[in-house]
Amino acid sequence: MTGIQWGYSMNQWNTWLNTLRLEEIERAFKVVSVCGFSGIELQVGTGRWSMMGRPELIERRFGSQERFNLFLHECNLDKVVSWYYDPGSFIQEENTFGRDPADPKAHAGIIEAVEPFARYLQGLGGSFIVVRPMLSYWQAAPVTGDKIRAAAACWNKVGRMTGNYGIKVLLDPDFLCAIRSVEDLDHLLAETDPAYVGLAINTADFKLAGMDPVAVFEKHADRVSLFYFKDVQVEDTLGEYKLEHADSILNTGGQRKIERWFWEMGRPEGLVDFPALFKSIKAHSFDGWIMAESDQSPNPAESAMLNCWYIRHELLQT
Repeated sequence: MTGIQWGYSMNQWNTWLNTLRLEEIERAFKVVSVCGFSGIELQVGTGRWSMMGRPELIERRFGSQERFNLFLHECNLDKVVSWYYDPGSFIQEENTFGRDPADPKAHAGIIEAVEPFARYLQGLGGSFIVVRPMLSYWQAAPVTGDKIRAAAACWNKVGRMTGNYGIKVLLDPDFLCAIRSVEDLDHLLAETDPAYVGLAINTADFKLAGMDPVAVFEKHADRVSLFYFKDVQVEDTLGEYKLEHADSILNTGGQRKIERWFWEMGRPEGLVDFPALFKSIKAHSFDGWIMAESDQSPNPAESAMLNCWYIRHELLQT
């Protein structure tokens, strides 16, 4: 059990992190720390929409990487464990509306985009660049073997580059991603180099897509370096991931008007079997990171405390 490390993804703290007021960032970091999490994940972003989303913006706010590291340690956090990168996102600093990993002509741009984050993350003591392996299904369909191989080739190239900084690439397909079946995930992993490219399992997104997180982990335990623990109360039984601009259902709720897709651990309505997954994690002597998160939380501090309670009083007692 001593090998498991607990962290927190800051993706739902945007209101606090996208501010120029350091006391708001300090408050967010200290809440995470007091709940027992020792590392955090940041999300690659752009401009004023993600003020903690780029190395140059962090430098502008804190003055230097050393001062940001000191700030983390003063909040009793050890490190930034990982940075999440979606190659399909709009990035104004890179003058791109998104790049497709399945398009070989986009590979050079993706490598160039990721390198500053790998370099900066090395200085923060981090370990992983977590990536969305392909575009959304509605953008990439039909998902063919050639497209999967091209995307795998992209991440192999990126992984070799980040490996120069001691950083590993982890594939993280969400439930809207073109990689959303066990068969396609198996194919993608088979085409990537385990030395440079691993897997992150996002419990809620896997469940939404109809994949069993426990089964996937037990099949690919040697490739998994990080988990995202969050819950979900519904599955995408309507196939809305196929619709044009399907990404919008996260905000609109889709045809069923789902008010909130993702939840903290421990809710009785939750579909993720965390006790079974945690038992499997222990049985495989997993010694990587488990990142709690609760996307779409109206109160991220409360969510952190609820996740903390569930970990301490439920999971760690299994």
